[in-house]
Amino acid sequence: MKKIFVIMICAVMCASCMDNLLDQKTLDQLSPDSFYTNETEVRMGLMGIYSSFVDEWHQYDFMSDNCYCHHSWQGSLEFSEWKQNSSSSRALSKWRIAYRTIGRVNKFLDNVEKAPIDETVKNTMKGEARMIRGYFYADLVHFYGDVPLVLKELSLDEAKVSRTPKAEVLKAAEEDFDFAITHLQVSAPETGRATKGAAQAFKARMYLYNKEWSKAASLCKDIIDSEVYQLYPDYGAVFEESNENNVEVIFDIQYIKNVRVQPWPTNGTSFTEWPTAGITLSAIDAFNMKSTGKPITDQTSGYDEQNPFNNRDPRMGATYVLPNSPFIGGAPYIPAAQDGELQTCFRPRKYADIDNADRGNCAVNLILMRYADVLLMRAEALIEMGQITDEVYDLINEVRQRPSVMMPKIEQAEGQNLNQNQLREIVRHERHVEFGMEFTRYSDMRRWELESAIKDVWGFNKAKLTDPSSANTWSFERIKLASRSFDPKKGWLWPIPLEEIQNNGNLTQNPGY
Repeated sequence: MKKIFVIMICAVMCASCMDNLLDQKTLDQLSPDSFYTNETEVRMGLMGIYSSFVDEWHQYDFMSDNCYCHHSWQGSLEFSEWKQNSSSSRALSKWRIAYRTIGRVNKFLDNVEKAPIDETVKNTMKGEARMIRGYFYADLVHFYGDVPLVLKELSLDEAKVSRTPKAEVLKAAEEDFDFAITHLQVSAPETGRATKGAAQAFKARMYLYNKEWSKAASLCKDIIDSEVYQLYPDYGAVFEESNENNVEVIFDIQYIKNVRVQPWPTNGTSFTEWPTAGITLSAIDAFNMKSTGKPITDQTSGYDEQNPFNNRDPRMGATYVLPNSPFIGGAPYIPAAQDGELQTCFRPRKYADIDNADRGNCAVNLILMRYADVLLMRAEALIEMGQITDEVYDLINEVRQRPSVMMPKIEQAEGQNLNQNQLREIVRHERHVEFGMEFTRYSDMRRWELESAIKDVWGFNKAKLTDPSSANTWSFERIKLASRSFDPKKGWLWPIPLEEIQNNGNLTQNPGY
Protein backbone atom coordinates (compact mmCIF):
# COMPACT_ATOMS: atom_id res chain seq x y z
CA MET A 1 0.00 0.00 0.00
CA LYS A 2 2.88 2.35 0.77
CA LYS A 3 4.30 1.71 -2.70
CA ILE A 4 0.94 2.47 -4.32
CA PHE A 5 0.67 5.71 -2.34
CA VAL A 6 4.15 6.83 -3.43
CA ILE A 7 3.30 6.03 -7.05
CA MET A 8 0.10 8.11 -6.86
CA ILE A 9 2.01 11.11 -5.49
CA CYS A 10 4.60 10.80 -8.24
CA ALA A 11 1.86 10.61 -10.86
CA VAL A 12 0.30 13.86 -9.61
CA MET A 13 3.69 15.59 -9.62
CA CYS A 14 4.40 14.35 -13.14
CA ALA A 15 1.02 15.57 -14.37
CA SER A 16 1.82 19.12 -13.27
CA CYS A 17 4.85 19.08 -15.55
CA MET A 18 3.12 17.36 -18.45
CA ASP A 19 2.61 20.47 -20.54
CA ASN A 20 6.34 21.17 -20.54
CA LEU A 21 7.21 17.52 -21.18
CA LEU A 22 4.97 17.36 -24.23
CA ASP A 23 6.85 20.24 -25.77
CA GLN A 24 10.19 18.44 -25.55
CA LYS A 25 11.85 16.65 -28.43
CA THR A 26 12.68 12.95 -28.03
CA LEU A 27 16.31 12.70 -27.03
CA ASP A 28 16.90 8.96 -26.94
CA GLN A 29 15.55 7.93 -30.34
CA LEU A 30 15.14 9.22 -33.87
CA SER A 31 11.78 10.73 -34.76
CA PRO A 32 10.50 11.51 -38.27
CA ASP A 33 9.62 14.99 -37.03
CA SER A 34 13.24 15.72 -36.18
CA PHE A 35 14.90 13.50 -38.78
CA TYR A 36 15.50 13.73 -42.54
CA THR A 37 16.99 17.21 -42.12
CA ASN A 38 20.10 16.58 -44.23
CA GLU A 39 21.59 14.13 -46.70
CA THR A 40 23.36 12.10 -44.01
CA GLU A 41 20.11 11.46 -42.17
CA VAL A 42 18.29 10.57 -45.38
CA ARG A 43 21.04 8.11 -46.19
CA MET A 44 20.69 6.58 -42.72
CA GLY A 45 16.99 6.07 -43.35
CA LEU A 46 17.75 4.40 -46.67
CA MET A 47 20.34 2.10 -45.09
CA GLY A 48 17.66 0.96 -42.66
CA ILE A 49 15.78 -0.43 -45.67
CA TYR A 50 18.83 -2.31 -46.93
CA SER A 51 19.49 -3.76 -43.46
CA SER A 52 15.99 -5.26 -43.50
CA PHE A 53 16.71 -7.09 -46.75
CA VAL A 54 17.55 -10.42 -45.08
CA ASP A 55 16.34 -14.01 -45.17
CA GLU A 56 17.67 -17.55 -44.84
CA TRP A 57 17.98 -17.71 -48.59
CA HIS A 58 19.41 -21.24 -48.74
CA GLN A 59 16.22 -22.66 -47.24
CA TYR A 60 14.51 -22.18 -50.61
CA ASP A 61 16.96 -24.61 -52.19
CA PHE A 62 16.24 -27.02 -49.33
CA MET A 63 12.58 -26.91 -50.41
CA SER A 64 13.48 -27.97 -53.97
CA ASP A 65 14.58 -31.22 -55.56
CA ASN A 66 18.20 -30.06 -55.16
CA CYS A 67 18.43 -30.54 -51.41
CA TYR A 68 17.26 -32.50 -48.39
CA CYS A 69 17.20 -30.84 -44.95
CA HIS A 70 15.89 -33.64 -42.74
CA HIS A 71 15.59 -31.63 -39.50
CA SER A 72 12.04 -30.30 -39.38
CA TRP A 73 12.83 -27.43 -37.00
CA GLN A 74 14.52 -25.50 -39.81
CA GLY A 75 11.17 -25.19 -41.57
CA SER A 76 12.00 -26.27 -45.10
CA LEU A 77 11.29 -30.01 -44.76
CA GLU A 78 7.51 -29.67 -44.74
CA PHE A 79 7.58 -27.43 -47.84
CA SER A 80 9.79 -29.89 -49.72
CA GLU A 81 7.27 -32.64 -48.93
CA TRP A 82 4.26 -30.40 -49.70
CA LYS A 83 3.08 -30.76 -46.09
CA GLN A 84 3.19 -27.07 -45.22
CA ASN A 85 0.23 -25.47 -43.45
CA SER A 86 -0.92 -22.04 -42.29
CA SER A 87 1.18 -22.38 -39.11
CA SER A 88 4.42 -23.13 -40.96
CA SER A 89 7.19 -20.92 -39.63
CA ARG A 90 8.72 -20.22 -43.04
CA ALA A 91 5.46 -18.85 -44.41
CA LEU A 92 5.25 -16.44 -41.47
CA SER A 93 8.89 -15.35 -41.53
CA LYS A 94 8.85 -14.64 -45.27
CA TRP A 95 5.65 -12.60 -44.95
CA ARG A 96 7.01 -10.56 -42.04
CA ILE A 97 10.39 -9.90 -43.62
CA ALA A 98 8.63 -8.57 -46.72
CA TYR A 99 6.17 -6.32 -44.91
CA ARG A 100 8.77 -5.12 -42.41
CA THR A 101 10.91 -3.98 -45.33
CA ILE A 102 7.93 -2.50 -47.20
CA GLY A 103 7.00 -0.62 -44.03
CA ARG A 104 10.47 0.90 -43.86
CA VAL A 105 10.26 1.87 -47.53
CA ASN A 106 6.89 3.56 -46.96
CA LYS A 107 8.19 5.45 -43.93
CA PHE A 108 11.21 6.58 -45.92
CA LEU A 109 9.16 7.73 -48.92
CA ASP A 110 6.61 9.51 -46.74
CA ASN A 111 9.32 11.52 -44.98
CA VAL A 112 12.08 12.03 -47.55
CA GLU A 113 10.12 14.65 -49.50
CA LYS A 114 10.65 17.28 -46.84
CA ALA A 115 14.42 16.72 -46.72
CA PRO A 116 16.34 19.82 -47.90
CA ILE A 117 18.70 17.97 -50.23
CA ASP A 118 19.46 18.01 -53.94
CA GLU A 119 16.50 16.69 -55.94
CA THR A 120 18.67 14.41 -58.07
CA VAL A 121 20.15 12.80 -54.97
CA LYS A 122 16.69 12.54 -53.44
CA ASN A 123 15.24 10.85 -56.52
CA THR A 124 18.16 8.41 -56.67
CA MET A 125 17.51 7.34 -53.08
CA LYS A 126 13.77 7.13 -53.71
CA GLY A 127 14.57 4.97 -56.72
CA GLU A 128 16.58 2.59 -54.55
CA ALA A 129 13.76 2.34 -52.02
CA ARG A 130 11.14 1.79 -54.67
CA MET A 131 13.18 -0.89 -56.42
CA ILE A 132 13.33 -2.81 -53.15
CA ARG A 133 9.60 -2.37 -52.58
CA GLY A 134 8.93 -3.55 -56.13
CA TYR A 135 11.13 -6.59 -55.53
CA PHE A 136 9.21 -7.59 -52.41
CA TYR A 137 5.76 -7.11 -53.90
CA ALA A 138 6.70 -9.16 -56.97
CA ASP A 139 8.05 -11.85 -54.66
CA LEU A 140 5.01 -11.80 -52.38
CA VAL A 141 2.50 -12.41 -55.18
CA HIS A 142 4.72 -15.17 -56.55
CA PHE A 143 4.47 -17.05 -53.27
CA TYR A 144 1.07 -16.02 -51.85
CA GLY A 145 -1.01 -14.75 -54.77
CA ASP A 146 -3.23 -11.81 -53.72
CA VAL A 147 -1.59 -9.85 -50.89
CA PRO A 148 -2.29 -6.54 -49.13
CA LEU A 149 -0.95 -3.60 -51.13
CA VAL A 150 0.31 -0.94 -48.74
CA LEU A 151 2.01 2.10 -50.25
CA LYS A 152 2.09 4.47 -47.29
CA GLU A 153 2.50 4.43 -43.54
CA LEU A 154 -0.67 3.17 -41.87
CA SER A 155 -2.19 4.10 -38.54
CA LEU A 156 -3.48 1.35 -36.25
CA ASP A 157 -7.01 2.05 -37.46
CA GLU A 158 -5.90 1.54 -41.07
CA ALA A 159 -3.75 -1.52 -40.47
CA LYS A 160 -6.40 -4.23 -40.91
CA VAL A 161 -6.17 -4.31 -44.69
CA SER A 162 -7.60 -6.85 -47.12
CA ARG A 163 -5.79 -8.78 -49.82
CA THR A 164 -5.38 -6.88 -53.09
CA PRO A 165 -5.80 -8.69 -56.43
CA LYS A 166 -2.50 -9.94 -57.80
CA ALA A 167 -2.77 -7.87 -60.99
CA GLU A 168 -3.09 -4.65 -59.00
CA VAL A 169 -0.09 -5.52 -56.83
CA LEU A 170 1.98 -6.29 -59.91
CA LYS A 171 0.96 -2.99 -61.44
CA ALA A 172 2.21 -1.16 -58.35
CA ALA A 173 5.47 -3.11 -58.45
CA GLU A 174 5.84 -2.23 -62.11
CA GLU A 175 5.46 1.46 -61.28
CA ASP A 176 8.10 1.14 -58.55
CA PHE A 177 10.52 -0.50 -60.96
CA ASP A 178 9.81 2.13 -63.63
CA PHE A 179 10.58 4.96 -61.21
CA ALA A 180 13.79 3.19 -60.20
CA ILE A 181 14.88 2.60 -63.80
CA THR A 182 14.29 6.28 -64.58
CA HIS A 183 16.22 7.67 -61.62
CA LEU A 184 18.96 5.13 -60.88
CA GLN A 185 22.34 5.23 -62.54
CA VAL A 186 24.32 2.46 -64.19
CA SER A 187 26.82 2.64 -61.32
CA ALA A 188 25.70 2.89 -57.70
CA PRO A 189 26.92 5.66 -55.37
CA GLU A 190 28.33 2.89 -53.19
CA THR A 191 29.00 -0.80 -53.78
CA GLY A 192 25.97 -2.92 -53.04
CA ARG A 193 23.31 -0.29 -53.61
CA ALA A 194 20.65 -0.62 -56.28
CA THR A 195 21.38 0.33 -59.88
CA LYS A 196 19.40 0.81 -63.06
CA GLY A 197 20.50 -2.65 -64.20
CA ALA A 198 19.24 -4.24 -60.99
CA ALA A 199 15.84 -2.59 -61.35
CA GLN A 200 15.63 -3.73 -64.98
CA ALA A 201 16.63 -7.28 -64.11
CA PHE A 202 14.19 -7.71 -61.21
CA LYS A 203 11.43 -6.22 -63.32
CA ALA A 204 12.30 -8.68 -66.09
CA ARG A 205 12.09 -11.54 -63.58
CA MET A 206 8.66 -10.31 -62.48
CA TYR A 207 7.48 -10.32 -66.10
CA LEU A 208 8.98 -13.78 -66.72
CA TYR A 209 7.35 -15.26 -63.62
CA ASN A 210 4.00 -13.90 -64.81
CA LYS A 211 4.39 -15.04 -68.42
CA GLU A 212 4.70 -11.59 -69.93
CA TRP A 213 7.29 -12.92 -72.32
CA SER A 214 7.67 -9.96 -74.66
CA LYS A 215 8.23 -7.47 -71.83
CA ALA A 216 10.72 -9.79 -70.14
CA ALA A 217 12.65 -10.33 -73.37
CA SER A 218 12.79 -6.61 -74.12
CA LEU A 219 14.13 -5.66 -70.69
CA CYS A 220 16.78 -8.38 -70.81
CA LYS A 221 17.89 -7.11 -74.22
CA ASP A 222 18.25 -3.60 -72.78
CA ILE A 223 20.57 -4.98 -70.09
CA ILE A 224 22.58 -7.02 -72.60
CA ASP A 225 22.91 -4.09 -75.00
CA SER A 226 24.10 -1.81 -72.19
CA GLU A 227 27.32 -3.87 -72.04
CA VAL A 228 27.63 -3.11 -68.34
CA TYR A 229 27.78 -6.77 -67.28
CA GLN A 230 29.45 -9.91 -68.57
CA LEU A 231 30.04 -13.49 -67.47
CA TYR A 232 32.95 -13.91 -65.07
CA PRO A 233 35.44 -16.35 -66.65
CA ASP A 234 35.73 -18.64 -63.60
CA TYR A 235 32.31 -20.03 -62.62
CA GLY A 236 33.22 -21.19 -59.11
CA ALA A 237 35.08 -17.96 -58.31
CA VAL A 238 31.92 -15.90 -58.90
CA PHE A 239 30.75 -16.92 -55.42
CA GLU A 240 34.00 -16.52 -53.49
CA GLU A 241 34.50 -13.64 -51.08
CA SER A 242 37.75 -12.63 -52.80
CA ASN A 243 35.86 -12.00 -56.05
CA GLU A 244 32.81 -10.22 -54.71
CA ASN A 245 31.16 -7.47 -56.76
CA ASN A 246 32.65 -8.83 -59.97
CA VAL A 247 31.42 -7.96 -63.47
CA GLU A 248 28.69 -10.61 -63.41
CA VAL A 249 26.98 -9.44 -60.22
CA ILE A 250 23.93 -7.24 -60.74
CA PHE A 251 22.61 -7.18 -57.18
CA ASP A 252 23.72 -8.93 -54.01
CA ILE A 253 23.36 -8.80 -50.24
CA GLN A 254 26.51 -7.25 -48.79
CA TYR A 255 28.27 -8.67 -45.74
CA ILE A 256 31.50 -7.58 -44.03
CA LYS A 257 33.51 -9.57 -41.49
CA ASN A 258 33.24 -8.27 -37.91
CA VAL A 259 30.85 -5.52 -39.05
CA ARG A 260 27.81 -6.97 -40.79
CA VAL A 261 28.10 -10.74 -41.03
CA GLN A 262 25.54 -13.19 -42.33
CA PRO A 263 22.76 -13.72 -39.76
CA TRP A 264 22.80 -16.92 -37.74
CA PRO A 265 23.07 -19.60 -38.91
CA THR A 266 25.60 -18.44 -41.46
CA ASN A 267 26.20 -20.49 -44.58
CA GLY A 268 29.62 -21.23 -43.16
CA THR A 269 27.98 -22.93 -40.20
CA SER A 270 25.06 -24.70 -41.81
CA PHE A 271 26.88 -25.81 -44.97
CA THR A 272 30.09 -27.19 -43.42
CA GLU A 273 29.16 -28.30 -39.90
CA TRP A 274 25.46 -29.03 -39.66
CA PRO A 275 24.18 -32.45 -40.77
CA THR A 276 21.20 -30.96 -42.61
CA ALA A 277 22.74 -29.47 -45.76
CA GLY A 278 22.21 -32.57 -47.88
CA ILE A 279 22.36 -32.41 -51.68
CA THR A 280 20.19 -34.95 -53.47
CA LEU A 281 21.15 -37.29 -56.26
CA SER A 282 18.51 -35.49 -58.32
CA ALA A 283 20.73 -32.42 -58.25
CA ILE A 284 23.85 -34.41 -59.10
CA ASP A 285 22.19 -36.42 -61.85
CA ALA A 286 21.11 -33.21 -63.60
CA PHE A 287 24.67 -32.42 -64.72
CA ASN A 288 25.44 -33.77 -68.17
CA MET A 289 28.64 -35.35 -69.42
CA LYS A 290 31.30 -32.84 -70.40
CA SER A 291 32.63 -34.62 -73.48
CA THR A 292 29.29 -35.34 -75.12
CA GLY A 293 26.95 -32.86 -73.43
CA LYS A 294 24.43 -35.68 -73.06
CA PRO A 295 22.47 -36.58 -69.91
CA ILE A 296 23.74 -39.52 -67.90
CA THR A 297 20.56 -41.45 -68.79
CA ASP A 298 21.61 -41.48 -72.45
CA GLN A 299 23.23 -44.80 -73.35
CA THR A 300 25.74 -43.00 -75.57
CA SER A 301 26.71 -40.36 -72.98
CA GLY A 302 29.75 -42.25 -71.63
CA TYR A 303 28.50 -42.25 -68.03
CA ASP A 304 29.98 -44.86 -65.69
CA GLU A 305 27.84 -45.42 -62.59
CA GLN A 306 30.88 -46.56 -60.61
CA ASN A 307 32.83 -43.44 -61.62
CA PRO A 308 29.88 -41.06 -61.36
CA PHE A 309 31.87 -37.81 -61.09
CA ASN A 310 34.22 -38.46 -63.98
CA ASN A 311 33.89 -36.25 -67.08
CA ARG A 312 30.88 -34.31 -65.81
CA ASP A 313 29.83 -30.68 -66.23
CA PRO A 314 32.44 -28.66 -64.25
CA ARG A 315 29.64 -26.69 -62.58
CA MET A 316 28.78 -29.80 -60.57
CA GLY A 317 32.03 -29.79 -58.59
CA ALA A 318 31.96 -26.00 -58.28
CA THR A 319 28.45 -26.08 -56.81
CA TYR A 320 28.55 -29.17 -54.60
CA VAL A 321 31.11 -30.99 -52.45
CA LEU A 322 31.43 -34.48 -53.94
CA PRO A 323 32.77 -37.56 -52.13
CA ASN A 324 36.58 -37.59 -52.15
CA SER A 325 36.77 -33.97 -53.39
CA PRO A 326 38.61 -31.26 -51.40
CA PHE A 327 36.76 -30.12 -48.30
CA ILE A 328 37.88 -28.43 -45.06
CA GLY A 329 41.61 -27.73 -45.12
CA GLY A 330 41.84 -29.37 -48.52
CA ALA A 331 41.27 -32.82 -47.03
CA PRO A 332 39.10 -35.20 -49.05
CA TYR A 333 35.42 -35.30 -48.16
CA ILE A 334 34.59 -38.77 -46.82
CA PRO A 335 30.85 -38.83 -45.98
CA ALA A 336 30.97 -41.81 -43.60
CA ALA A 337 33.85 -40.36 -41.62
CA GLN A 338 32.85 -36.70 -41.49
CA ASP A 339 29.06 -36.67 -41.64
CA GLY A 340 27.57 -39.08 -39.17
CA GLU A 341 24.05 -37.74 -39.65
CA LEU A 342 24.12 -36.15 -43.10
CA GLN A 343 22.47 -38.67 -45.33
CA THR A 344 22.91 -37.94 -49.02
CA CYS A 345 26.76 -37.94 -49.30
CA PHE A 346 26.90 -34.47 -50.86
CA ARG A 347 27.24 -30.96 -49.39
CA PRO A 348 27.00 -27.44 -50.81
CA ARG A 349 30.25 -25.87 -51.99
CA LYS A 350 28.84 -22.66 -53.44
CA TYR A 351 28.60 -20.03 -50.65
CA ALA A 352 29.88 -22.55 -48.07
CA ASP A 353 32.91 -20.45 -46.97
CA ILE A 354 34.65 -23.77 -46.38
CA ASP A 355 38.09 -22.48 -45.40
CA ASN A 356 36.83 -19.91 -42.88
CA ALA A 357 37.42 -21.40 -39.42
CA ASP A 358 35.35 -18.65 -37.77
CA ARG A 359 32.02 -20.03 -38.93
CA GLY A 360 29.89 -17.35 -37.28
CA ASN A 361 31.92 -14.60 -38.92
CA CYS A 362 30.87 -15.43 -42.47
CA ALA A 363 30.80 -12.47 -44.84
CA VAL A 364 30.30 -14.01 -48.28
CA ASN A 365 27.86 -11.85 -50.24
CA LEU A 366 24.72 -13.62 -51.46
CA ILE A 367 23.93 -12.86 -55.10
CA LEU A 368 20.25 -12.30 -55.88
CA MET A 369 20.73 -11.41 -59.54
CA ARG A 370 23.61 -12.02 -61.94
CA TYR A 371 24.16 -11.65 -65.65
CA ALA A 372 23.78 -15.35 -66.49
CA ASP A 373 20.19 -15.10 -65.29
CA VAL A 374 19.54 -12.24 -67.71
CA LEU A 375 20.85 -14.31 -70.62
CA LEU A 376 18.72 -17.33 -69.73
CA MET A 377 15.64 -15.21 -68.97
CA ARG A 378 15.79 -13.71 -72.44
CA ALA A 379 16.33 -17.14 -73.98
CA GLU A 380 13.34 -18.56 -72.11
CA ALA A 381 11.10 -15.62 -73.04
CA LEU A 382 12.00 -15.91 -76.73
CA ILE A 383 11.32 -19.65 -76.67
CA GLU A 384 7.91 -19.16 -75.05
CA MET A 385 7.09 -16.50 -77.65
CA GLY A 386 7.94 -18.99 -80.39
CA GLN A 387 10.74 -16.77 -81.69
CA ILE A 388 13.16 -19.61 -82.34
CA THR A 389 16.19 -18.00 -83.96
CA ASP A 390 19.96 -18.37 -83.72
CA GLU A 391 19.86 -15.90 -80.83
CA VAL A 392 18.21 -18.48 -78.55
CA TYR A 393 21.06 -20.90 -79.21
CA ASP A 394 23.65 -18.15 -78.76
CA LEU A 395 22.24 -17.04 -75.38
CA ILE A 396 22.26 -20.54 -73.90
CA ASN A 397 25.60 -21.40 -75.47
CA GLU A 398 27.16 -18.28 -73.98
CA VAL A 399 26.29 -19.53 -70.49
CA ARG A 400 27.46 -23.07 -71.27
CA GLN A 401 30.75 -21.93 -72.74
CA ARG A 402 32.07 -19.79 -69.96
CA PRO A 403 35.87 -20.43 -70.08
CA SER A 404 35.91 -22.52 -66.89
CA VAL A 405 32.91 -24.60 -68.02
CA MET A 406 33.08 -25.10 -71.81
CA MET A 407 30.20 -27.54 -72.09
CA PRO A 408 29.29 -28.55 -75.67
CA LYS A 409 27.03 -26.18 -77.56
CA ILE A 410 23.40 -27.09 -78.21
CA GLU A 411 24.22 -27.82 -81.83
CA GLN A 412 26.84 -30.36 -80.72
CA ALA A 413 24.92 -32.03 -77.89
CA GLU A 414 21.22 -31.78 -78.70
CA GLY A 415 21.28 -30.96 -82.40
CA GLN A 416 19.99 -28.23 -84.72
CA ASN A 417 16.55 -27.10 -85.89
CA LEU A 418 15.00 -27.95 -82.52
CA ASN A 419 11.36 -27.19 -81.81
CA GLN A 420 9.87 -25.12 -79.01
CA ASN A 421 9.33 -28.04 -76.62
CA GLN A 422 12.90 -29.27 -77.08
CA LEU A 423 14.39 -25.83 -76.47
CA ARG A 424 12.07 -25.28 -73.51
CA GLU A 425 13.50 -28.39 -71.85
CA ILE A 426 17.04 -27.28 -72.67
CA VAL A 427 16.72 -23.83 -71.10
CA ARG A 428 15.00 -25.30 -68.03
CA HIS A 429 17.81 -27.80 -67.65
CA GLU A 430 20.36 -25.04 -68.05
CA ARG A 431 18.76 -23.05 -65.25
CA HIS A 432 18.80 -26.14 -63.04
CA VAL A 433 22.55 -26.72 -63.33
CA GLU A 434 23.61 -23.06 -63.57
CA PHE A 435 21.81 -21.82 -60.46
CA GLY A 436 22.22 -24.63 -57.94
CA MET A 437 22.21 -23.23 -54.36
CA GLU A 438 21.20 -19.78 -55.66
CA PHE A 439 17.64 -19.80 -54.32
CA THR A 440 15.90 -19.93 -57.71
CA ARG A 441 15.20 -23.64 -58.28
CA TYR A 442 12.19 -23.75 -55.94
CA SER A 443 10.65 -20.72 -57.66
CA ASP A 444 11.33 -22.25 -61.08
CA MET A 445 9.61 -25.48 -60.04
CA ARG A 446 6.59 -23.56 -58.83
CA ARG A 447 6.22 -21.17 -61.75
CA TRP A 448 6.61 -24.02 -64.26
CA GLU A 449 4.25 -26.15 -62.13
CA LEU A 450 6.83 -28.88 -62.45
CA GLU A 451 5.27 -31.83 -60.64
CA SER A 452 7.97 -34.12 -62.04
CA ALA A 453 10.53 -32.32 -59.84
CA ILE A 454 8.67 -33.26 -56.66
CA LYS A 455 10.28 -36.65 -56.33
CA ASP A 456 11.62 -38.99 -53.68
CA VAL A 457 15.00 -38.21 -52.12
CA TRP A 458 17.89 -40.43 -53.13
CA GLY A 459 21.54 -40.46 -52.11
CA PHE A 460 24.50 -42.82 -52.07
CA ASN A 461 24.97 -45.41 -49.35
CA LYS A 462 27.74 -43.77 -47.33
CA ALA A 463 28.57 -47.08 -45.62
CA LYS A 464 30.25 -48.03 -48.87
CA LEU A 465 32.18 -44.76 -49.18
CA THR A 466 34.52 -45.02 -46.22
CA ASP A 467 38.26 -45.51 -46.63
CA PRO A 468 39.90 -42.40 -48.18
CA SER A 469 43.05 -44.37 -49.03
CA SER A 470 41.16 -46.70 -51.34
CA ALA A 471 38.53 -44.55 -53.02
CA ASN A 472 39.06 -46.55 -56.18
CA THR A 473 37.40 -49.49 -54.42
CA TRP A 474 34.30 -47.54 -53.42
CA SER A 475 30.93 -48.88 -54.45
CA PHE A 476 28.32 -46.31 -55.39
CA GLU A 477 24.98 -47.71 -54.33
CA ARG A 478 21.84 -45.59 -54.64
CA ILE A 479 19.48 -45.62 -51.66
CA LYS A 480 16.11 -43.97 -51.06
CA LEU A 481 16.09 -41.62 -48.07
CA ALA A 482 12.65 -40.00 -48.05
CA SER A 483 9.38 -39.74 -49.95
CA ARG A 484 7.92 -36.60 -51.47
CA SER A 485 4.66 -36.07 -53.31
CA PHE A 486 2.74 -33.10 -54.65
CA ASP A 487 -0.53 -32.07 -52.96
CA PRO A 488 -2.84 -30.74 -55.69
CA LYS A 489 -5.25 -29.36 -53.07
CA LYS A 490 -2.62 -26.84 -52.01
CA GLY A 491 -1.40 -26.21 -55.51
CA TRP A 492 1.56 -23.93 -56.01
CA LEU A 493 0.78 -21.09 -53.58
CA TRP A 494 1.89 -20.77 -49.99
CA PRO A 495 -0.58 -20.35 -47.12
CA ILE A 496 -1.38 -16.94 -45.70
CA PRO A 497 0.12 -17.21 -42.19
CA LEU A 498 -2.50 -18.13 -39.60
CA GLU A 499 -1.07 -15.67 -37.11
CA GLU A 500 -1.57 -12.83 -39.58
CA ILE A 501 -5.16 -13.91 -40.20
CA GLN A 502 -5.81 -14.04 -36.46
CA ASN A 503 -4.43 -10.51 -36.10
CA ASN A 504 -6.32 -9.21 -39.12
CA GLY A 505 -9.79 -10.61 -39.72
CA ASN A 506 -9.92 -9.04 -43.19
CA LEU A 507 -7.34 -11.50 -44.53
CA THR A 508 -8.57 -14.65 -46.27
CA GLN A 509 -6.80 -17.99 -46.77
CA ASN A 510 -5.56 -19.65 -49.97
CA PRO A 511 -7.27 -22.87 -51.15
CA GLY A 512 -6.03 -26.09 -49.57
CA TYR A 513 -5.05 -24.56 -46.26
